[in-house]
Amino acid sequence: MVDKTFYNNAGPFTLRKICEFLDSKFIGNEEKMIFDIAPVYDADKNEICFITGKYKDIYNKSNAGAFIIKDSIKLKNERNIIFSKNPHFDMAKVASLFYPEADYPKFSFSSNDCARNLNKSIKLSYNAFIHKTASIGNNCEIGCNSIIGPGVTIGENCLIGDNVSIYFSIIGQNVKIYQGVKIGSEGFGFIMNENSFKKIPQLGRVIIGNNVEIGANSTIDRGSIGDTEIKDYCMIDNIVHLGHNVKLGQKCVIAAMTGISGSTTIGNNVMIGGQVGVSGHLKIGNNVKIAAKTGIMKDIEDNEVIAGYPSEKIFDWHRNTIILKKLRKNEKKK
Repeated sequence: MVDKTFYNNAGPFTLRKICEFLDSKFIGNEEKMIFDIAPVYDADKNEICFITGKYKDIYNKSNAGAFIIKDSIKLKNERNIIFSKNPHFDMAKVASLFYPEADYPKFSFSSNDCARNLNKSIKLSYNAFIHKTASIGNNCEIGCNSIIGPGVTIGENCLIGDNVSIYFSIIGQNVKIYQGVKIGSEGFGFIMNENSFKKIPQLGRVIIGNNVEIGANSTIDRGSIGDTEIKDYCMIDNIVHLGHNVKLGQKCVIAAMTGISGSTTIGNNVMIGGQVGVSGHLKIGNNVKIAAKTGIMKDIEDNEVIAGYPSEKIFDWHRNTIILKKLRKNEKKK
């Protein structure tokens, strides 16, 4: 469910109202009240989600009260269904219906929005901005030109460097966030529909555990529907990008200039070298090691050591490299 601390819900709406808004056909109870949107695997009886071919196997397991479904998909056990030519596009429109203020965030604040009477243990630079609805734990230190947005929660003993911006986030204790980091920024979500596109409202949060360090100029996008999560004791180097809805397990280490695309889940104790690229919607297991400059485009099982582009087991990558060198030498001898 979308966190009402950060987003104002304009609902509920009847299923009939949603169908009229989308100009779509449907089956089911037209007076069914829908209170919110949710991912298909989290939705309850009062929420709506969308189904494409990739998620059709989850349909019978989902508790959602209504579904936006690709009109070409044939599903049994018919429920409250809205038929769509482009479910992802229509779900983005429904997200804007429920959360009309969320298409683009607000970045302008007045002096009246500034927090007053913070705990004396907090060290705050003179030109940092803390929104009055934010919560800052004791013994935190916040650098110059940094911004802590509405509703943000930061635990005790956190260090936040200069030029940091934090929005739509909940941060644990003993977290170190270095210069220029952007947390809770817009996820890169757009849906094309013939000759138009629709920005997907980003309605999730960034949840960061305890004892995490995030290097300078890194960017962590908030979730679209659902959250971006970083578990305890993760170490993130400079210039790292985590896309929307990325899940990072405990004790992960990510080296500089790595990019992880949206909705990828990474297990515990994973080590990722510099300049690694990870595609979206993947699952990387526990205790995985990924060599620098690797390109990941498929799931990785637990305990694997991976290298190359496209990625493969590191021993296979070394073997293929040796074979190619031998082939080149033989070509030169001819």
